[in-house]
Amino acid sequence: MNATEQIQAAQKAELESMASMVETTVTGLERLAQLNLQTLREVTQDTAEAWRAALSARDVQELMSAQSDNPIQAHGQKAFAYAQKLAELAVRTQAELAEAVNRSMNRMQQTLYGAMQNSAQSLPIGSEGAAALMQSALNFTNQAIEAMQEPQSHATKMVSDSVRSLTHTAPRGAKSAA
Repeated sequence: MNATEQIQAAQKAELESMASMVETTVTGLERLAQLNLQTLREVTQDTAEAWRAALSARDVQELMSAQSDNPIQAHGQKAFAYAQKLAELAVRTQAELAEAVNRSMNRMQQTLYGAMQNSAQSLPIGSEGAAALMQSALNFTNQAIEAMQEPQSHATKMVSDSVRSLTHTAPRGAKSAA
């Protein structure tokens, strides 16, 4: 396969990769919509139950008894659970997108390396300087790609660890505050 065919194949693969990233984004948005609908359903059910309890009270004492649960704590816990699910969803979608970008970068590296190898083999004798220049450019490109992947990977891990830490410590703090 010559360099032009390799580059065309890489372009096709990148288009497929972009389509995959769009699909991942749409899936994340679908999950967000499902989370919001589930939360809306729960809030509606809780409100209906509170109204039923209030309307079924026969006197003020029963009404006060029905309202004696700590609604602030219950709503706070539900709000925290929603925020937690939202953060997990964001981390999951971001990790999937980061993985797709990394695969794309690796594929691009391999394509560039293969194209450079093919081009170097077809250079006429005495073109060692041009081959060295191409190799230097490829090395620079590889370093740039690695430089982009490392902080992105580190940031993804940091966010994921923060969400996990928050997930494990916040419920304990909420219980102790209650």
